[in-house]
Amino acid sequence: MPLRRLIVLSGLVLLAVAAFSPAAALAAAHGTDLPLKGTSTGSLTASFATGAATSSFTGHLSHLGAITGGDVATLTATGPATFTYTGTDTLVAANGDELFSTFTGSGIFTSAITTQSSQVNTITGGTGRFADASGTFTITISSVIVSIGATSETIDNADTYNGQISY
Repeated sequence: MPLRRLIVLSGLVLLAVAAFSPAAALAAAHGTDLPLKGTSTGSLTASFATGAATSSFTGHLSHLGAITGGDVATLTATGPATFTYTGTDTLVAANGDELFSTFTGSGIFTSAITTQSSQVNTITGGTGRFADASGTFTITISSVIVSIGATSETIDNADTYNGQISY
């Protein structure tokens, strides 16, 4: 009988260690870090007067599938050919779940009509399976100005995503 008690007690100790380990707590709270990769294309319209910009895009991301989305941002010129921006982003997954993030970025005009920029997004949650999501991802953006009006410009973007998500 003492051997049976020892085996049961050892099993309970191992179960308790596994249940209270930091890895188990992280998995329960935020899931496992998963790669977030993909591409999208879209367009952005920016006001010359205020720097306010809105965009819409479509693409495909790992763990979201086909996506649609949009940004609201504020752009600031930092030099004759450089700029920075901040904003918020919503990605809508194939099943309708939403993923929210905030971002900061910077860019450079590579010609009179093209820019290259990079932004870092911090995931702030979402809806459905992304309600408690966290993580960060970088978007590398290649842009071409397609129209310039008296008060605004419209830009077409090609985006590459690379980062991690936990949900």
